[in-house]
Amino acid sequence: MNVSQISISRDELRVMLETGYILREAARFDDAEAVFRGVIEFLPQSDVPRVGLGTVFLQRGDFAAAEEICLNALNLNPDSVYARLHYAEALLFGKRRDQAEDELREIIGNHPDSPHSETARALLEAADLIAPH
Repeated sequence: MNVSQISISRDELRVMLETGYILREAARFDDAEAVFRGVIEFLPQSDVPRVGLGTVFLQRGDFAAAEEICLNALNLNPDSVYARLHYAEALLFGKRRDQAEDELREIIGNHPDSPHSETARALLEAADLIAPH
């Protein structure tokens, strides 16, 4: 049986995603990775489970893998501020500060009222790239 033969509702996929985030926060990285990879099979055109997977690698400290996964999500959905934010975060922690700063400032400039913009500001402040407000 392959994934296309399995019927799963949007609500069930949402619960699976939430489970992945809970597992990640509980530092059960292998389990979280498995959940996000599973959801990717059901939502191959969605950036959300890919970014979730990328955040698992961010928390593991594997910034190169996180960058690659988040860039893949961003390529899949170039308008995703969620993917751009975590891609920039991976760049920042991967010591590619100039690129990260450009991405984060773009998020702030293009989406000043979004929660992603607040997170981008906090990342810039934490990296001493802007003064706290």
